[in-house]
Amino acid sequence: MLVYDKYKGFSCTNDESIVSEVSKESVFSNGFDQLSWSGVTGDDDEEDEEEDDEDEEELTDKKKRLTKSEKREQRQMKKINASRNRKAKFQQELNGSGGKHSKGKSQQGKKQQQSSAIPFNYNPYIAKAKIRSLHTKIHDLAQKTKREEFKLFQYYSIALYKSDIDHILPGEWINDNDISLIYEVINQLFINHKRNGHGDGNDPFNGQVQLLYPSLIQLFLHYPISEDIENILPIEDLKRSKFIFIPINFIEDYDEVDLEEVNNGDHWCLSLLSIVEHKLYIYDSMCIDEAMENDDKILAQLSLRLKSCKSIINSSKPVEIVRMKCDQQDNFDDCGVYLIMITCILIKRLLFPSEDSEEKSSTHDDDEDDEVNDNDEIDDELYFKKDKSKNHNDYNNDKPKHINLDISNIKFNVLGGRLFIMDLIYNLYTKLKT
Repeated sequence: MLVYDKYKGFSCTNDESIVSEVSKESVFSNGFDQLSWSGVTGDDDEEDEEEDDEDEEELTDKKKRLTKSEKREQRQMKKINASRNRKAKFQQELNGSGGKHSKGKSQQGKKQQQSSAIPFNYNPYIAKAKIRSLHTKIHDLAQKTKREEFKLFQYYSIALYKSDIDHILPGEWINDNDISLIYEVINQLFINHKRNGHGDGNDPFNGQVQLLYPSLIQLFLHYPISEDIENILPIEDLKRSKFIFIPINFIEDYDEVDLEEVNNGDHWCLSLLSIVEHKLYIYDSMCIDEAMENDDKILAQLSLRLKSCKSIINSSKPVEIVRMKCDQQDNFDDCGVYLIMITCILIKRLLFPSEDSEEKSSTHDDDEDDEVNDNDEIDDELYFKKDKSKNHNDYNNDKPKHINLDISNIKFNVLGGRLFIMDLIYNLYTKLKT
């Protein structure tokens, strides 16, 4: 079993006392709704909310001194809850049913809608219209024609161009730069944020989760295997890593192309290297039997090259390839969106395992959830109820948390994912432009 211990970091254990709660109930998500994106999604009011939280923490500290870890979890959970409230209002705009129909839903329906990124009457036409509207707004702000190529902005190491946002439109194939931008945002908001001492700065295990960009992986796969191959990677960062996200672009007819000359592909797929377990997990949203043999050759090459990086993998055993079950796309366009959404789900579970376990435990009390639902203050009340129970069981915070890498029960809202990406880019552009 894979676990995270606040004193030991990530590890494998056979300890049967650690509770492994793996839900089989279907959960609908766009992936992004699992994380708090304050600062890049137009949620400026969260900054004021965070200041209020800090004042509240000072009052709380007089009664009970919280640890830095508990404070970080408290702030992060409130941010996520506030973000969910906004998303719930936004989903109501996409729900064409109106209030009367909503009141007539069953209790099971209420519960599903609360945890779902896809309302019962989700209107894909409205979602597509919103995506195109944001796309047009970006062009209008840039004062450029839609045929003209131009640079939108520079976000840390990633330069985003007009052609990149064209690929986010429904029916288009997400490109490597779109994936790199989201990975850079995740790096800055969640991974680097923790590593640079924000939140719990005393956490000795910060930096154990890393994301590699698609262009770097393409180069890594094309480069001849030699002693220098690991120098392609940010090896100093990866030496401390326990989990590395590796986006793969599969190539058809792998045996017939020259990887030294070809730098493109036909299908995006996410792989997650678990150095703790010596495994390479594969999350493929389009598993086709006919393509398996070809894909396996590329995965074998990746595994071989990773094993040759002695600074990262210090073992003579081959890296085991494990194909994970996940939601399957129903077209040939959405693989890149799936890769990003799956990344968000796994980032949440790896970086915030305590919050993930708290959310699971909060789904058991249906009556309380329904009561809070009627009050439009679901998240605040739920949070304080959980906080009270946590105060009675502080010792649970020190227990190792099970890390669940199984996402087979998650059904993804791809249009919701595209809409979030376009909205994120629009907000980034407006912030960076000013």
